[in-house]
Amino acid sequence: GVLSTTQLIEDSPSDMLNYEPHELICTTQPAVPIDATREHYPDGWTECLITGLMKQTVLQTPSFCQPLSQPDHASYRVGTASTPNGPTSKPLPGLYATKKLEMGDLILSERPVLIVPAMMRVGEIFSELLSQLDNHDQATVVSNQWQETLETVFGRLSKEDQEEFWKLRDIRQRNGKKSIDGIVKANGFAILGLADPGLEDNDGAYSGVCLVLSQLNHSCRPNVERYWDMPSFSMQLRAMRKISNDEELTVSYINQLEPYAVRQKNLKLFDIVCTCQSCKKPKIGDRRRTQFLKGKLTTDDFLHWIKDASLSDDHIIKRALVQISLLEDDGLEDSPYYSDNLMMIMLCYVALGDDEKAMRW
Repeated sequence: GVLSTTQLIEDSPSDMLNYEPHELICTTQPAVPIDATREHYPDGWTECLITGLMKQTVLQTPSFCQPLSQPDHASYRVGTASTPNGPTSKPLPGLYATKKLEMGDLILSERPVLIVPAMMRVGEIFSELLSQLDNHDQATVVSNQWQETLETVFGRLSKEDQEEFWKLRDIRQRNGKKSIDGIVKANGFAILGLADPGLEDNDGAYSGVCLVLSQLNHSCRPNVERYWDMPSFSMQLRAMRKISNDEELTVSYINQLEPYAVRQKNLKLFDIVCTCQSCKKPKIGDRRRTQFLKGKLTTDDFLHWIKDASLSDDHIIKRALVQISLLEDDGLEDSPYYSDNLMMIMLCYVALGDDEKAMRW
């Protein structure tokens, strides 16, 4: 549950595991001396607000904690677009390629400065007090306690990291004043490798804020993807297709397979009006998405092909190639369906005994 600020401070060694499973604790991962600086620890470290169970999971990860993997030469810069027509309606700072990139190229690995639960968590510590309050007062108490909790974790950041953190965008900013929670909501990435079991829906999820990667802007046709690498405790950024020199690197903040109207509605939460190629021609994009979803391949389709000798050898392969073409035409290579179709073709060639083509796909 949410503990008091004094209870949150972890005075024990960073490898201590003697916690209640869902007790929220502050911990620095990987462990560094209290006076550590980026100069001496260039890979960085993360201040975490996680459960005892999650800390155990992290520390018991094989090969934790590995050094960060980085490309031989820097392939990105932080700046503004060289032309006024970017993927968003507002000229925001972003990341831009400094050379040509191929699908799969590693662009950057970065440890978040902060990892916190994606949703507010309220434990039994407040149950008796909250039961005596109406809904409005309950929400106020919970919100205030959560802000206090976030301030405690934030206070553990180095002065340098705190200064960089406040430079990040806050979509909830009011009267020029930013909040920790507002910056986390605007810049936090879902960390798919971290989730507490036993908590419904997204209540067990975690969000990470990176000082560089959090400056990636949105596009409904993203060209890069983030992958959480637990052994190095870092977020890796990789190219999802060929990228030109000086092209902006973008990710999707939403489910980009949704129709245009739904995407624009969801992007309002981020104060974004997307003007990418798909959004400029929404009818074409919506038609491709509808066509793709109607023709989506399933495991049952594959098994039926295996059993039905009347179907041609390339029956599934042809269907998967159509799906891949639709996704590529709308710049949706980062969709999980893209890799699913690549896998489907690979499995077909395995079944056909064509090892060379199976390896290629």
